This record gives sequence, C-alpha cells and structure tokens, in this order.
Amino acid sequence: MKKTKAFILFALLSVGVLFSQPPQKSGTQRMTIEERAKSVTEWMTEELNLTAEQIVLVDSINLLFTKVQQSYFQSVDNRDKRRETMITLRKEKEDALSKVLTNEQLEDYITKVQEMMDNN
Repeated sequence: MKKTKAFILFALLSVGVLFSQPPQKSGTQRMTIEERAKSVTEWMTEELNLTAEQIVLVDSINLLFTKVQQSYFQSVDNRDKRRETMITLRKEKEDALSKVLTNEQLEDYITKVQEMMDNN
C-alpha cells in the first residue's frame, strides 16, 4: 500500500514539473508516458546534478509514477480528492527519493518543487 501511494505521489508531482517545462512537441500532440517521465528525469538531472547511478534509479521511479499518475487521473474526477492525494503522494515520493538522493539533493528538490507549485 505504501509503495502504491509513493508511486502515485511521484506521478502527481511530476505533473507540476512537466507543466513548468516548455512544450517538447509542436502542435497539440501530448507527450507519451515515457516522454513525460524522461522529461522529469532530465529536469532532475540538471537541477540536482544527479550521478549516473541516480539517473538510472530516478528514471525508473519517474516512469513508474508517471504510469500510475496517468491511470489515477483517468479514473478520478473529484478535484478535491486529486488534491488530497497529490499532497499525500508528494510526501511519499519524497520518502522514496530519500533512498536515492543525498540529503542536499532532496532538500533542493523539495524547494524547487515547492517554488514551481507556488508559481502555478
């Protein structure tokens, strides 16, 4: 149950990161799940100076959470429920990332995500 919540948190948090990035494709095409996950990994790599080992782990986490996010958003119409779940998932994602990132990287990540959320 905790793993599922952690994955959902990461996926929901990824939405904020993705919306803060410029569009990667022209026109109205939407990014695939894989493209969205890759975009988040690229952002994290650049912003947090991830090592090669961290990139592999973070990329796997991003892909899994993006898949969960996609599924979750297609199945839940209640905006309040989405928001409530996003908050819970963000905390669980931070817990999952704490196993991959250094304390400094995790703090930077949390700060940058919060700044993006405040600006949206």
